[in-house]
Amino acid sequence: MSMKRILIVVFVLVLLLLVLSRFDVFPKQMSEEEKRAAAYVESRGYHIEERLGKTFTYILDKSLLNSESAASTGNLPYIQTWGVQESDPGDYFGKEIATYGFTVSGHPLSEHYNTDTRVAIMMADGEVIGGTSIPKPGLVGSPYSLDGRTLEEITGISFAEWKEQWAQKYNE
Repeated sequence: MSMKRILIVVFVLVLLLLVLSRFDVFPKQMSEEEKRAAAYVESRGYHIEERLGKTFTYILDKSLLNSESAASTGNLPYIQTWGVQESDPGDYFGKEIATYGFTVSGHPLSEHYNTDTRVAIMMADGEVIGGTSIPKPGLVGSPYSLDGRTLEEITGISFAEWKEQWAQKYNE
């Protein structure tokens, strides 16, 4: 084989590798934190169909939970997320919250909506602290708890009662 042919073959192989890497043909390595999040998802009995990686990171501050002007300040997603957690958000003030996303099957919402479910696993200091679930995007509304329960099912009170209690606690 001539040198020219060897160079052409090498060029084609490099080009092929570059093209394939752009289409996620080669799975990315998971960080230790993402591995813990994935193991937690599987321990709940859900089958991971797709890894979405680290989807969001923020430092939790009490001001993010203020509901007075949630729509205009962008606080609504934080309030909706923390509203369906069993843990107290105050335990995590000042901490970095990392969220890892997964598309799963075998989830209660998958059966209810006849579609895959997206779960978001929340982590702080490398440990799972909670999460949310939503029917695969396309359906709108507030997130459910990780196991598919509504805010009312988790708190045992109406939304109106919960909203009043939330405001008393976080609207200072």
